[in-house]
Amino acid sequence: MSLLDEVDQMILKLLLEDARASISYIARELGLSRPTVRRRVKRLIERGIIKGFSVVIDESLLKGFQLVCTFKASNVDEVVGELEKLSEVSEIYLTTGERNVVCLARIADVKALEALLNKFSSLNVPFEVSIVLKSIKKPISPESLRILKLKCDYCGKEIIGKPLTYTLHNRKYYLCCPICLREFSRKMKLVT
Repeated sequence: MSLLDEVDQMILKLLLEDARASISYIARELGLSRPTVRRRVKRLIERGIIKGFSVVIDESLLKGFQLVCTFKASNVDEVVGELEKLSEVSEIYLTTGERNVVCLARIADVKALEALLNKFSSLNVPFEVSIVLKSIKKPISPESLRILKLKCDYCGKEIIGKPLTYTLHNRKYYLCCPICLREFSRKMKLVT
């Protein structure tokens, strides 16, 4: 059994687009009842699939500097343990390749940079630090995760991009193109 069914994936997709999306909005978009959506979101939280709801900050408006730091660590667990203790470090990644530990950090000024470099030096592993000049792309988007492959409810093809929708009896159907939408709506009118 899949960890997430299609409805859970659609709920996650909407929450990734806007973490503040209301239960009512999600229910309306998916053609579900509010209690159903509320129950499913609660279950996603309880199962640990949703770990929290976050705020995306415009880094350019913050004072200081964002850093990307890479480490060549043979003692990965020890290095990660020390990095986790540093308040300047916001994210830590384990990667493949020679530089196998990467972290993101934020510092206020050059004096704070010097202090952080001293802390990194005490780890006794080779490291490099780069200052981020500009953030070009958001780290997470529903499109980049590709958590859901929607199929057209008329022709069965995978939907690329934003689907067209048709709602009937409080259920939402997803269609890949205007032709499928037209034909599907004709078919549904004949059935009802």
